[in-house]
Amino acid sequence: MGELGEPVISVLVADDHSLIREGIRRVLEAEADLKLVAEAEDGREAVSLFRIHRPDVVLLDIRMPGLSGLEALEQIRAEARGVKAILLSNRGESSMVQSAVTLGADGYLLKTSQTGELPAAIRAVMRGGNYFSPVIAREIVEQVRHPSPEGPFVALSMRERQVLRGIAEGKSAKEIATELGISTKTTESHRTSLMRKLGI
Repeated sequence: MGELGEPVISVLVADDHSLIREGIRRVLEAEADLKLVAEAEDGREAVSLFRIHRPDVVLLDIRMPGLSGLEALEQIRAEARGVKAILLSNRGESSMVQSAVTLGADGYLLKTSQTGELPAAIRAVMRGGNYFSPVIAREIVEQVRHPSPEGPFVALSMRERQVLRGIAEGKSAKEIATELGISTKTTESHRTSLMRKLGI
């Protein structure tokens, strides 16, 4: 249990750069409710260590030798649908973000993020929400507000755009439902519909 009695969230990190892993370790050690249970240098080791430790959350570098973070996520998701996953990257191209979400990532964090974003992201996904680095979230929200005539967002209804905006802001289905004055079930239905339209 953490200092306030909340359950401790177990975390696995996979990154081929030892400095990144060291930085993440230090950030997590400063949080009473977060515990780093395993570190991997590549995707294959991440999958192997996941099978041993079964952490609540996996942090995966999107680009790793041998087996990428996306490939590791695909294997982990095939074995454990309930695990929360956050992809780490130096870049936030929309194609990478879409690939991550398509494969079941709950969050996408840029390595240039502020230190406090990592614990916030982990807690957000554990609450059932999503977390995207602010710069990525702003881009998603902007695309939703002003969709390109050729872009995929133009096919979304107004309600679906509102739900997608909430997802980009890291809100859970329950929080989005409360904000929009609809049921959680209806929110999930809109989420399913928008994901289908976006090819996710």
